[in-house]
Amino acid sequence: MENGLDFILFHFDQDNRQQPLFPRKIQTSNSEGRQIEVFSKQENLLYFKESSFLDCRINAFPSYTEYKGIQRYPPDLIFIDIDRSNFKDDKSFENALSKTKKNIKEKLNDGYPTINWSGNGYHILQPIECPILEQIEQFQKYNNTNNFFVSQEFLRFAKDSLSNGKADKNNYPSFKSCQIRIPGSINGKCLYDRGKRLSGNFKVKTLQRWNGSRTSVSREFLEDFRTYLEQKVTDQENSINNFSYKYKNHSNHYSNNNRIEWIEKILLHSIEDGRKKIVNLILAPYLVVVKNLSFDESYQIINEWLQKCDLLSGRKLDFNARSFVNTAIAIAYKKQIPPMSINTLKTNYHDLYSLIVQKGKEGEARRR
Repeated sequence: MENGLDFILFHFDQDNRQQPLFPRKIQTSNSEGRQIEVFSKQENLLYFKESSFLDCRINAFPSYTEYKGIQRYPPDLIFIDIDRSNFKDDKSFENALSKTKKNIKEKLNDGYPTINWSGNGYHILQPIECPILEQIEQFQKYNNTNNFFVSQEFLRFAKDSLSNGKADKNNYPSFKSCQIRIPGSINGKCLYDRGKRLSGNFKVKTLQRWNGSRTSVSREFLEDFRTYLEQKVTDQENSINNFSYKYKNHSNHYSNNNRIEWIEKILLHSIEDGRKKIVNLILAPYLVVVKNLSFDESYQIINEWLQKCDLLSGRKLDFNARSFVNTAIAIAYKKQIPPMSINTLKTNYHDLYSLIVQKGKEGEARRR
């Protein structure tokens, strides 16, 4: 595990910029979806060991990437997740990997990425030389507009562009949540799969090692990205216009800093029942109306919570998460109705209220 961690840290090392590797956030099976900030490799390994090396991840970016809305760190690592479950057969799955490798080589000046096998798909890591895009003149007009940040959007554009749209749609790389699995660690989803457990195919493995060369981003690739931003701005403006009447008449003037603690606690726990109601009546309205997050950010948070519920609660999801979450967020944007209050939940959905309270008490007991 230490060798695996050293190898991943090798992708982040930026001696030429004099940037420290830590502090950086990690996740393990013990953290139950929460990110833990660590300040050294030794502290990092201690958390991994305490989790029995199960579901060990580390953020591709340090904790100091942004301050008061000002981007302070470049998008210098591209992460692409190609999940086997998104393909009808092995041939199309392998073709997606081959085409992604070809695109990286052609579009990123002979890029040669690390390719890890997670047990369920390929994780591709390509370190690059890239400036802080917010500081580049041609991108400055997009800064802090339309609920997105330029450098973060570049991570998502690169993922989709280099994979020809074949990368996992449920994965939205960002500076705060780009969690990389560690080679040698155990993938819990595979460990709980009997076939993979019996075959020993439950550990993260490195199939191809990055050659150590940070490739530069071509002018053509950046121009393609600028075109992508223009289209995104247009799409968002059209969406805002469509819902302008609703925004004027139903705005409750919440700010990004508002928090509802009992809802925040829901996101920390896996819940085995009532997940549709929680998403529709609580989480989607909370993230959209109260937190004022973008569609992509809201989707990522809810989807990660559902995946955690699917993995840890003992009861698998019985609905299409992608379609359901997209619809819930769209309705929240359209109606602009705040989330259900805790008192209304207790009165109208007492069983669900009791389950949420129970999970909260169990989480507090574990932390003690």
